[in-house]
Amino acid sequence: MALRFTATLALVGCAASGLAPTSGSTTSTQAGSTHVLRYLPTHYAARAVVPDSSSGSGGLLKYYGGPVLVHPKIYLIFWGYKKYGDPDRVAPLLEAYSKAVGGSTHNSIYTQYYDIVDGKTNYITNFRGQLGGVWFDNKTPVPPEPTDVQIGNEALKGVSRFGYDASGSYVVATPHGRSPIGFGTQWCAYHSGTQEGTNLVSYTNLPYMPDAGDSCGADSTSPPKDERAKDEGVTIVEGHEYADSITDPNPGSGWYNFEYGEIGGSCSGNDIQNDPFGKKSYATGPEFSNVTETCVQAYFAQQ
Repeated sequence: MALRFTATLALVGCAASGLAPTSGSTTSTQAGSTHVLRYLPTHYAARAVVPDSSSGSGGLLKYYGGPVLVHPKIYLIFWGYKKYGDPDRVAPLLEAYSKAVGGSTHNSIYTQYYDIVDGKTNYITNFRGQLGGVWFDNKTPVPPEPTDVQIGNEALKGVSRFGYDASGSYVVATPHGRSPIGFGTQWCAYHSGTQEGTNLVSYTNLPYMPDAGDSCGADSTSPPKDERAKDEGVTIVEGHEYADSITDPNPGSGWYNFEYGEIGGSCSGNDIQNDPFGKKSYATGPEFSNVTETCVQAYFAQQ
């Protein structure tokens, strides 16, 4: 289940690999398996994906009956940024990126996917204005190496702050110098699901990408006009995790492929590009389209 970027970037895998962080407590309980964006210090060999929907191999994603984020929104939780520092100005970059992605041709890739509830098919939408809220939590201390349980609990604090959104992707961004064990050497980010009562909360553990340098996306391509080379991993990684959260918020129960993983995992060997998002431009990775059976950077309904 691999997505390998150029040179020293990342791959996507699942908890079965043994590299997923531990989780689960009386406060924050995982709803499903964790999917991680992991580090792989080797070059990739580009290859073509040969889909085989009957066997579940190849690139095609299969729907396993779980939810998707039908009306997706991003809720940014900057945990301890003001206390511990943001020397590379990741917070304003993430805010600007999150404001721009809605309605883009890149995010239209997700509109071909859906969930089925009580016999009704609900396709994912791609409206403008997908940034649902921003919160700087400057009161809760950030441990030197936050655990998944602590990340999950911080996500639940975000739910209390913003309110519960069934289509929300709650992104816990940890600050400079305060990253979980394995960041930059085993993985770059991951998304998972936790519970608020009976409600599924999709959350992303997004460490401070510039701290990992080119291990997590820095200088992947010539920098776009709205991003520096050292910060490219911020949008590459968050864009990837947002895609996975939208199409598979409770990992393994939405759109999934048991050989390659989620929507980005089938795109191993594809290049990073500077994609347009309205008037902005950010470094972005491709996602898999079941309609075209290829990895794409943009999608149009007539395809």
